[in-house]
Amino acid sequence: MMKSRSRKFLSKLLAEHVHEIEVADVCRSVDDGIKRIIELQPQLVFLDVMMPPKTGFDLLAAFSKINFEIIFTTSYQEFALQAIKLSAIDYLLKPFDEEQLIPAIKKFEERMGLKDSYRHVELLMSNIKTSNLEETKIALPTQTGYVFAKVNEIVHCTSDNSYTTFYFIDKSKLMVSKSLKDCEELLFPYHFFRTHSRHLINMAYIKEYIKGEGGQVRMIDGSMADVSRQRKEEFLLRLQRL
Repeated sequence: MMKSRSRKFLSKLLAEHVHEIEVADVCRSVDDGIKRIIELQPQLVFLDVMMPPKTGFDLLAAFSKINFEIIFTTSYQEFALQAIKLSAIDYLLKPFDEEQLIPAIKKFEERMGLKDSYRHVELLMSNIKTSNLEETKIALPTQTGYVFAKVNEIVHCTSDNSYTTFYFIDKSKLMVSKSLKDCEELLFPYHFFRTHSRHLINMAYIKEYIKGEGGQVRMIDGSMADVSRQRKEEFLLRLQRL
């Protein structure tokens, strides 16, 4: 369900590179898409964010229960991209190609066996509707599935190569299969700051800054984060704005 040129190109890519997926139908509008999803009961829907005069979210809102996976097609500038990322729903950035498509299909196949895999869509719709940080949530990938956590309950994140440990306000912690760089990109709009190559902190939860060459930050849960010499000046400027 996307613009004509994109529909044709995606169908071509699927035919050439993803032989295990059968295209059941190609729809040209939200209303047509709703009708055909009900009739065909697909496992996967490729969905454009913007389909004037409606959106892909209008289509999702028409279903009381989502029982299909989604891969969005979207543009960098579209308002919904951050919410899609937080919800860990796959997307293809226009103009897309097989290098984006094949990993997205692989993730879809991996998710098919996970419990509560459709909760990603519920999380997405919740994040789209709210402008309140207290209600914004993030899907955190673990070895067994996903944990859905409120952004404002995250205190501190530390890096361990391709894994990241999240520290929460209740002093619990969780290791997720996501790099700290990826976490930084997701959480930067919510007043998180990368103080060091290994540390990402929630600026709202700083208890104490300890001076030094770079220094250290003590968070309200007692966890510590180093401040690198290269990031110290920017960190102190951000601290003054609190």
